[in-house]
Amino acid sequence: MAIIRGRQMGLDMPTLAKQFKTSKSVIWATLNTPNRYKATGRPLKTSSGDERITVRMRKKNPRLTSTDINSELKDQSGVQKAPSKKANDSGEEPFSSTEVGKGSWALDTSAVEYVDKRYDPKYQVPTVKHGGSNVMMWGCFHATGVGSLIRITGTMESYQYKNIMGKEILPSGRFQIGRRWLFQQDNNPEHSSHFVKDWFAQRRVNVMTWPSQSPDLNPFEHLWEVLGIRLKNKTAKNCTEKFKQLKEEWTKIPLQTMTNLIESM
Repeated sequence: MAIIRGRQMGLDMPTLAKQFKTSKSVIWATLNTPNRYKATGRPLKTSSGDERITVRMRKKNPRLTSTDINSELKDQSGVQKAPSKKANDSGEEPFSSTEVGKGSWALDTSAVEYVDKRYDPKYQVPTVKHGGSNVMMWGCFHATGVGSLIRITGTMESYQYKNIMGKEILPSGRFQIGRRWLFQQDNNPEHSSHFVKDWFAQRRVNVMTWPSQSPDLNPFEHLWEVLGIRLKNKTAKNCTEKFKQLKEEWTKIPLQTMTNLIESM
C-alpha cells in the first residue's frame, strides 16, 4: 500500500496525511493494522549499515547509480542481494497508479542531491563534453512516455524553472496523464523555493513529497543512462549538434523502458 511504502521511506504521519489528503488517525490505523502491514509493501533489503555506506558513497560521488551502489555493497559484505520481483509477481500492491502510474518525474542534469556542494566539479554531469563545456538538459517522463527535453543554458534558477513548469509540465500533465496526477521533483533549491511552491499551489499542482536522501525514489538516473547508451557511438562537432542528437534519441526511447522503471520502484 502506498501509505505503508511512504512510511518505509521515512515519511512521518503528518506528511503522509497531507500527501494522501486524509487524517492522521487514518494514517495511524493503516500503519498499525498488522495484517495489512504484513500483506503489503516489499521488505527492506538494506540494513542500517548499508544505508550509512550508501549516504557516504553518494556524498563522495553523487553520480553513482543504484547499480554501482549495489555492487559496492556486495563487495563490502560478500553477499549478493537477490533480485527483487516485480510487484505483480510477488503479490504485493504496486505504489498505485495514482502515486506512480500517473506521476511525472522531472530532473535537470545539472542538478545535485547535496545542495551545499552544488558547484563542486564532481557534481557537473558530463553528458557531452566539447571544448570544455557540457550539454545540460531538463527532461520529464511519465507512465505513458517521455515528455519534453529542454537544453539548459547557464544556471537553473527559480524563475527559469517556473517558466519550464508552465510551458511543459502543466500541459503534459493535464493532457497526457489526466486531471488527477502527481508531480515528483527533487529538493534542489530552485525546485523548493517559496516562489515555486506558491506557483504550484496557485495552479493546484499536486507535488509529491521527496524524502531526504532517497535516491531510490527517483528513476530518472536510469533514464539518463539509457539515453547515454543510445548515443554512445555518435559524435558531434559541438554542443548544439549533440543536443539535437540527444533530443532525437529521447523521442525514440521505448514506452516499455518507462514502464520498467516505474515498476522497479
